[in-house]
Amino acid sequence: MGKEKKSRQGKQVVDEKVPLLPSKQEEDVGFDEFDGASFTGAVFNLSTTIVGAGIMALPATMKVLGLVLGIAMIIFVALLTEASIEMLLRFSRAGNTTSYGGVMGDAFGKCGRIFLQICVLVNNIGVLTVYMIIIGDVLSGTTSSGIHHAGVLEGWFGESWWNGRTFVLLITTLFVFAPLACLKRIDSLKFTSALSVALAVVFLVVTVGITVTKLINGSILMPRLLPDVTDFTSFLNLFTAVPVLVTAYICHYNVHSIDNELEDNTQIKAVVRSSLALCSTVYVMTSLFGFLLFGDETLDDVLSNFDADLGIPYGSLLNDVVRVSYAAHLMLVFPIVFYPLRLNLDGLFFPSARPLASDNLRFVLISSGLLTLIFIGANFIPSIWDAFQFTGATAAVCLGFIFPAAITLRDCHGIATKKDKILCIFMIALAVFSNVVAIYSDAYALFKKNGSSSGLATCSSDYRSLKAMDGKDEKRERDELAESLNDLFTSLSTMIKADLQGTNNILELMEKMNLRVAEEYKSFGDIASGLRVFMEQLKSKSGSFDEYVQQIDAIEQQVTELEAVISMLDKYVSLLESKVHHFYQVPPS
Repeated sequence: MGKEKKSRQGKQVVDEKVPLLPSKQEEDVGFDEFDGASFTGAVFNLSTTIVGAGIMALPATMKVLGLVLGIAMIIFVALLTEASIEMLLRFSRAGNTTSYGGVMGDAFGKCGRIFLQICVLVNNIGVLTVYMIIIGDVLSGTTSSGIHHAGVLEGWFGESWWNGRTFVLLITTLFVFAPLACLKRIDSLKFTSALSVALAVVFLVVTVGITVTKLINGSILMPRLLPDVTDFTSFLNLFTAVPVLVTAYICHYNVHSIDNELEDNTQIKAVVRSSLALCSTVYVMTSLFGFLLFGDETLDDVLSNFDADLGIPYGSLLNDVVRVSYAAHLMLVFPIVFYPLRLNLDGLFFPSARPLASDNLRFVLISSGLLTLIFIGANFIPSIWDAFQFTGATAAVCLGFIFPAAITLRDCHGIATKKDKILCIFMIALAVFSNVVAIYSDAYALFKKNGSSSGLATCSSDYRSLKAMDGKDEKRERDELAESLNDLFTSLSTMIKADLQGTNNILELMEKMNLRVAEEYKSFGDIASGLRVFMEQLKSKSGSFDEYVQQIDAIEQQVTELEAVISMLDKYVSLLESKVHHFYQVPPS
């Protein structure tokens, strides 16, 4: 007890308002706030802050970097994050501040604090909006490029008004987000955070189980251990994984809030290390087994891979378990990210008001206003994702690396070592490079999607449709359709040959139909082959955009020709049906 009491000496105990933007006078006096949070609760809260939606993008980085380099990068970024948080806390202690905003204000004045708050607002509103969009996609489904992907509720109960996207998100907001957002202490979320981490582990366990099952069956190929670098373009492609990895551990905006509520503030470094170790383990395991399971077919969001047939018993049930557990995980992550958002907004607009925790009216108005804004953004603003692609990456790397490094380089208290400053220069360079790559990739993708020259809009639409056709479900359906048609006409031919001997015109008709089936099956194969070649070139970026457009046009022409064959085949089927009906009712003499 003596040690714990000593550890609290000199530490400002703050209210919920202060972790965002305390004034200098406020930080010098201290406030009466809860300071009995446990070590375990703090670890769960910080881990939940880290493990959000980004976990689903990590297996795709293994596809780009290979397992060895990919796992090494996950561990390296975790160590870099630990160093940035350690520097942030060290300068907090030196400046006698108890918030991220306080450290920024100590180093760069009022402008620094305001800039920090704006970054937290942009980052967290964007993150929470994306969480709500993903929850809607998982539970209610989504339609992209004319292709509808059914949600879990629609798959279970069929399409209905009550499992529509807007209604489901409204119920989720009112009965899940709103009650959790009303909690005034971050430590109150420790149980939901523990459940959130457990749900992430459920996803991991299911993925590991499926992978082990398929390994035993011998249906998993040897994964790529190192990146496949064949030319300069494929070398540049390696850097597209950097933004995903750099932003995977962003949690800095919640560190001070968790530290302020700890019973023993000397534990915060152990809390940070334990959380990073836990999240790194989850990240490495998810990346390893996710890439093992899906290989080069791993999509940018691995959750999309769980829409297809897994090829194992109870595969459909496991798909639903993964999707539902992930949606529930995001629901429980939501309040942890919402907590600093509310504090920063209050500190930005009401810097001189009394503590937010003691003003119930202001607390309710800010909370309900933010929830309404996020709900509207997720449901009714189609282009909101395009904006967050640019602003989100920039704000996240500022919070995680640029601001802590800038505070250390500023070194107002003369405590930074030469090693610290070298590391900070590296962190800033990495963050800026990550931003440039992310913004360039997003801008290029947006230009391709919205551009109009050279039939760009049409080609983008065709590309998305063809890419969707190249998915597992569509390919399997094409193959099954071709096989079914072939089997159908073969069996019909055998039946009629046995029952209608001597009817030469029918047999000739059947032979023509079989030829048509063969043509159709070949056309399916040609299109599938063309798509495979096209997608491989696109993945490796080995061709120019004009070449991609030409290939899309060629495949589109094949599809048009195939439609003509199918139309002709329909006529043959109708003719056959009428003739069979005629012969069975009026048998030949």
